Amino acid sequence: MFGSALIFQFITSALTLLVVLVGFGQLGLSILGGTFLESQPTEAELTTLFTTALQVFGALAVVSFLSALAQMVLQGALVIPVLRAVLNRKTSFADMWRLVRPRVGTLILLSLLYAAAALVAAALFFGILIGMLFAVGGRNGPGGNLASAGLALLLTLPFLAAGIWIGTKVRVAPAAIVVENIGVMAAIKRSWLLTTANWWRTFGITALAAIIASVIGGIISTPVSLFLGFLLPVMNPNPTPEQLLTQTVIAQVISAFIGAMVGAITLAFQSGVMSLIYVDLRMRRDGFDVLLLKEFEEGKDDGGIPGRSAPLTYPPGQYPPAPFNGH
Repeated sequence: MFGSALIFQFITSALTLLVVLVGFGQLGLSILGGTFLESQPTEAELTTLFTTALQVFGALAVVSFLSALAQMVLQGALVIPVLRAVLNRKTSFADMWRLVRPRVGTLILLSLLYAAAALVAAALFFGILIGMLFAVGGRNGPGGNLASAGLALLLTLPFLAAGIWIGTKVRVAPAAIVVENIGVMAAIKRSWLLTTANWWRTFGITALAAIIASVIGGIISTPVSLFLGFLLPVMNPNPTPEQLLTQTVIAQVISAFIGAMVGAITLAFQSGVMSLIYVDLRMRRDGFDVLLLKEFEEGKDDGGIPGRSAPLTYPPGQYPPAPFNGH
């Protein structure tokens, strides 16, 4: 799990760093060399700066988008070793990707659907916000602007609450795609059903895992950033523009390396938590533990995903009898 997450983080960090260095390399050297500092920049220089910035930000947007798609695939893949470990079965790197390969397309479709939903929500939010600014601020002057700012803050709260609620409801959809071999919409419905009557438990565990991951990341990355910020100026207190650019590149490479390590740890950890939440919800709702126990007692490892043959006997709106539902 850590190895797969580490490869993903290294590729993402390397692409991001490459885009920034290639895009801003010569421009940064020109700025540090004094072209923009010694005299008023010309219109051509400003145009070059603006064009370069647009190109870099566009390339970074593409890298971020591809990274989001790959991360969804990775989250689905990391469910497999966790679920197999429940039955004390080891999973190699090759085994994990062999088992997830047939579901890669569906996981990408799920990620695209999430991205489309986020864009629609953002467009709706900013559309309402701009409408409020024109309706309130433009009519009543400075007082209206202050009122519209307050309304914008109030508008953020329901959108944030809705995002957290829906995000928790569809939290285990990637796991359902991989384990239950179902489509995108079926996985979303399945996740919605599994979290029914278990929303607060799912949200609490997910939030706690995110806090732990953030603390771990901060503990590792913050001292490194402070150390680099202190060490490089001490090593060369009066650098030339070329040396300053080189120092900046070295600092960015080291930071990217450390960031990839930290990101791999937190990604593997949070994906493992999501997988265990999925297993727990299915045990509470479907009696999944009985099926896993039966497979474990048979003692045979066919190299597949445990529980894939489990029947889904409880449709939406119905709950299994105790003890599976926790009541």
